[in-house]
Amino acid sequence: MTFPETYDELAKWRDGLRRAQSGPDLIHALEVAIEREFDPDRWRILNAFLAQEHIAHGNQAAADATRYNDPIEEVRRWHDEWRAANPEADFLPVLQERLRNESHPMKLRELRFWTAEEYRNRGDYAASTGFYRDVFSDDPSEPMPLIILSGQKFQDEQQPEEAMRIINEAIEVAIREGTYRRLALGMKARISLHLKDYPAVEDVLRQIIDLKFGRGNVDIGRERDFFDGLPPGSIDPAVARQYDEYCRARGKPAEPKD
Repeated sequence: MTFPETYDELAKWRDGLRRAQSGPDLIHALEVAIEREFDPDRWRILNAFLAQEHIAHGNQAAADATRYNDPIEEVRRWHDEWRAANPEADFLPVLQERLRNESHPMKLRELRFWTAEEYRNRGDYAASTGFYRDVFSDDPSEPMPLIILSGQKFQDEQQPEEAMRIINEAIEVAIREGTYRRLALGMKARISLHLKDYPAVEDVLRQIIDLKFGRGNVDIGRERDFFDGLPPGSIDPAVARQYDEYCRARGKPAEPKD
């Protein structure tokens, strides 16, 4: 089951609860479901639903406490707090130590992301590539590590052909799983634009326009930098007009061109 399918299933269950219960009973039912859930994606979705219910009932403190229980958010807070307290210190040994002592799968995933970023910032691209690949190997349904790795190959290592190979792999996952499709396709468009492969950019624009979104199709908003970077007349005018309208529908008018 893909993430959007899981989200939709749980959202329908939650909606059914709302029709039958309210207030403390609904919150209690969500708490029981969370306590019994072991699948990481399902657990995080249910936890987010619980936070939303607390907010709906005007209990911001309970919502914050619920979010505090999210393992990934815990690692992010730990990262931010350590950085704020030790702005000049070397964070990599601290990350490596926590990685050695961590067993929670969601926390391990987030720690590997931060470790990959640390190596990337140092220019140790072989090490960062290994960590991004490890994250993907642990969860082949997650396109994000490949999307980030493609960006590293393209932007930092100046290897657009390798970046294209990786982003095509990421797009296959993103389309299959229904998550971060627009993000992955946008990266491919930027690489194609750099390579002056304008037919490939045009194909990406068509794919983005045709995407359908429902509950659980997590992604970024509409982007157009790769569209505005196209030379005039380099793609089908009809596709250019459609993509411009697609972006304008979300308040992103065209950039002025010479």
